[in-house]
Amino acid sequence: MILLVFISVFAIVYYINFRRSRKRLYELAKQIPGPFDYPLIGSLLETIGKDPLELIAHFMELMHHIPSPMRAWLGPYLIVIVAEPAMVQDILRSPDCVQKPDQYHFFRLSKGLFGAPAGLWRKHRKLLNTSFSPAVLKSFVPTLNAKAEEFSRELNDKVSSECFDVHTLLARFTLITISSTTLGADLSVEKREVLEEYSSNAVEMFTSCFERIYKTWLYPEFVYRMTSAFKEEQTRFQLFKQMSRKIINMRQAIQSPCKSQDEQQDSDPEDKQELPRGKNFIERLEEMSHDPANDIDEDGFQQHIDTMMFAGNDTSAQTLSNAMLALGMYPDWQEKVYQEIMDVAPTGPISYEDLSKLTYMEMFLKETLRLLPITGLIARLPTKEVQAQHVTIPPGAIVLIPFLKIHRDKTIWGPDAELFNPDNFLPERCAQRHPYAYIPFSQGPRNCIGMKYAWISMKIFLCHVVRQYRIATDIKLSDIKFSLSLIMKLNTKHLIRLERRSAPSSDEVICNSNSK
Repeated sequence: MILLVFISVFAIVYYINFRRSRKRLYELAKQIPGPFDYPLIGSLLETIGKDPLELIAHFMELMHHIPSPMRAWLGPYLIVIVAEPAMVQDILRSPDCVQKPDQYHFFRLSKGLFGAPAGLWRKHRKLLNTSFSPAVLKSFVPTLNAKAEEFSRELNDKVSSECFDVHTLLARFTLITISSTTLGADLSVEKREVLEEYSSNAVEMFTSCFERIYKTWLYPEFVYRMTSAFKEEQTRFQLFKQMSRKIINMRQAIQSPCKSQDEQQDSDPEDKQELPRGKNFIERLEEMSHDPANDIDEDGFQQHIDTMMFAGNDTSAQTLSNAMLALGMYPDWQEKVYQEIMDVAPTGPISYEDLSKLTYMEMFLKETLRLLPITGLIARLPTKEVQAQHVTIPPGAIVLIPFLKIHRDKTIWGPDAELFNPDNFLPERCAQRHPYAYIPFSQGPRNCIGMKYAWISMKIFLCHVVRQYRIATDIKLSDIKFSLSLIMKLNTKHLIRLERRSAPSSDEVICNSNSK
């Protein structure tokens, strides 16, 4: 009885001190509307008993009605949901709002660009930015063309009236492409099943990690380690790390430590590239790792590679799969994209200069990313008070920016916001919108480092595929439901059919070349 009284008194005193230490946070939180608050548990009732598919369906139903900003409590954690573009701009551009919440540590990538704390991230991001410079990106174009052409030939075996899941093929293709360009190692030597297993395993692993975010009872690590979810995570994580280890081993094998600098200088100048380029991601990372001041240990080095492989592979595979699905859904737009490709690059490789001419394709891809996003939301953790328009957000609050809501907001995109219409990205319409009304790769200093790479690789890929095949699908946009995850998952496979297009005549090719 005495012990029970002691514990009760201790709990009350602790709670009073806890509240007192967060007085300013509670004061500012009261100024933000919060329709889903309940005593002690906050908004947890909104998540209990719902799987990821049900959660996103619930959110989709509410998104046109919930205010912005909006306050919610996930147990003791203050959540501030911000969906007004002007406020989003204030948050993402603030130097005091580049830190990511502690929940990002659940993904076990706290040393890579994805989850590194603000100080380490700033140091590494500044040094790694040059690995996606225009010169480096331009040097990737021949490889991107070669890989896209190989994939296009592989698709010939899929030409029939039968549907197939293109995502499975694309996951392997994007993994090979990213490793061959940014990581300087050709994974095409690996068995198909090994690459496919890596991709599917990574998706399942990070989906499980994401689910932990809204299960606050699993936040304490000692509690989580007692669950079957942790045991499964460890098994999947070991498999996940094997691929980056292979990359590291391949890099060590192809380097020539025995070749002296003098021998490199005396080599035949014809063997050198005509145009100098900067170092790609892995080369820059290797250079950085030699300087102790950069704080890159062996684990950190591997985590950077893991981050690049997963972030680049799964996002690219998902976006391209969504794009091919959308091309099948909207054949009129598919023909517009096809005709543009035939005008710009009817045969052969696509040049770096050709890419800027593919305006219809870019509009189509942007609309695909608007309605079928890579990620549904991002989070930031202010380290100081941040003024977002008329609202002061306290340090310690978790700011959620829901792309899924912003990109379908009827006050921004009009009453037909949920209809597929690439004309939303005509120059005159873009000029009328706030620049932060469309941010599929995030924005501000902590945006996606590989954003320009993504646009280049997607355009080159679609050029090679669309000029060879006509794409069809039985799936409609209204059929698609989302499942909340690190990378947004669809409730359906990417089932498409292919029909081979007839090759353009020589006269058509000459005509198109002359028009250029």
